[in-house]
Amino acid sequence: MELNVVIPSYGLNALLRTCLVMLDEAIRQAGVEDFHVVVVDNGSAVPYRASEFECRRLDVVRLDRRTSFSRACNVGAAWRPASFLLFLNNDVLLHRFAVQDMMALSADAGIGVCGARLVYPDDRIQHCGVRLFGNEEGPHHEFHGWPTTSVSRAVRRFQAVTGAALLVRGDAFRALDGFDEIYPFGFEDTDLCLRIRQLGLSVTCSQAVDSIHFESTTNKLPFRHMPSREIFFRRWDGRYVIDGVGAP
Repeated sequence: MELNVVIPSYGLNALLRTCLVMLDEAIRQAGVEDFHVVVVDNGSAVPYRASEFECRRLDVVRLDRRTSFSRACNVGAAWRPASFLLFLNNDVLLHRFAVQDMMALSADAGIGVCGARLVYPDDRIQHCGVRLFGNEEGPHHEFHGWPTTSVSRAVRRFQAVTGAALLVRGDAFRALDGFDEIYPFGFEDTDLCLRIRQLGLSVTCSQAVDSIHFESTTNKLPFRHMPSREIFFRRWDGRYVIDGVGAP
């Protein structure tokens, strides 16, 4: 089973170094031998050097001009195609057993995408699956902000999961031409999951362990996601199942 990890990153060298150390340990614990890590330097003011990071089998791909998350991910995925692709934000610190559990769930041939349970540093849920509501509410992280100890770890199917830590079958990703680069920021992950489901594959989320997500450490501009939100609703309004009223 071949695994390639793609990390689009802009600046935040110290955080990226920690992200890579945690990732390397998680891959080691998962027992994955055939893997590679691709960091896509998304136009950082000071270019990354592979030698400054402690991670096995690492390539750094440089984009001289900053681009969208979807474009950066697609560049990294094309750099080293694989049977499984793990897209990871640079502000996610994986639990050492996170990759192991995600790979175990993805061994089911019917699973196209597997997300990860993510918490803020204070152990509140940042992500444990995405619910799709009606009207203009759209995608919402289920149990967002709840103490992780109060949320079940039962594994379920979802319509979508966050792209902050997303494992996808490489053949399905390539069949869909990857993330749709029409999205300037946000919603490309939900769009990908919905398209994966149209292939007849399922979306699930690993719940066994909690990984830390600082969330939007690089991008702090309010409402930056609004153009992508408009694109998403033009494309998908009325074309997904309404999950109904979930956790507040």
